[in-house]
Amino acid sequence: MVLRAEIGSASQRVYEWTRSRILDGTFVGGTLLSEGEIAAAVQVSRTPVREAFLQLAAENMLELYPKRGALVVSVSMTELREVLDARELIEPWAAAVVAGRANRSDLVVELRELIARSTEALARGDDCGYQEADRDFHQCMVRAAGNGLMTVFYSSLRDRQLRGGSLALRKNPSRGSENMVQHASIVDAIERGDVTAAAETTGAHVADTALELGLAPLSR
Repeated sequence: MVLRAEIGSASQRVYEWTRSRILDGTFVGGTLLSEGEIAAAVQVSRTPVREAFLQLAAENMLELYPKRGALVVSVSMTELREVLDARELIEPWAAAVVAGRANRSDLVVELRELIARSTEALARGDDCGYQEADRDFHQCMVRAAGNGLMTVFYSSLRDRQLRGGSLALRKNPSRGSENMVQHASIVDAIERGDVTAAAETTGAHVADTALELGLAPLSR
């Protein structure tokens, strides 16, 4: 008998493997995934694949079709527009708040470490790792602003934000290095306590992402 813990471990591997390929665009929206194909790719039985599919469906990344497989849910341009609208409101506010704090040195160190992590992932061609580190940079700044409700809401944007970032990077491969330059400018403004520059630089960064996705410029 296969131990439940072994199934759980295999299910987590399938979940992470499939999720990373959805986020980096390997499995684009509209792709039909079969349990058999995924099981063969990850070298597991179908049971953990089924469990991983259920988890991804709960996160609205897959739509299940019994006896056929699972369809990768597309992120519409409307959804991306809404995510960017939310980011435009939250991120400049967070940057301004943390820039105005007297004690911000620890945050600056953490943000620079995340820039380094993003840069390293980009250099080795790890798109998913880059997107995760890039997203963590923004999440770190929002969390540091200290509004718990805002932090929870911002966290709910994560997967759509990651998929939008991956799409922007595929459209413009140089976008990753441009992001790092912009992130460094944001941290520089926070470090010197320039509230206005921190907010404006962050807003411009979000607006550039919108342009890369072919969306109308954000109003600032």
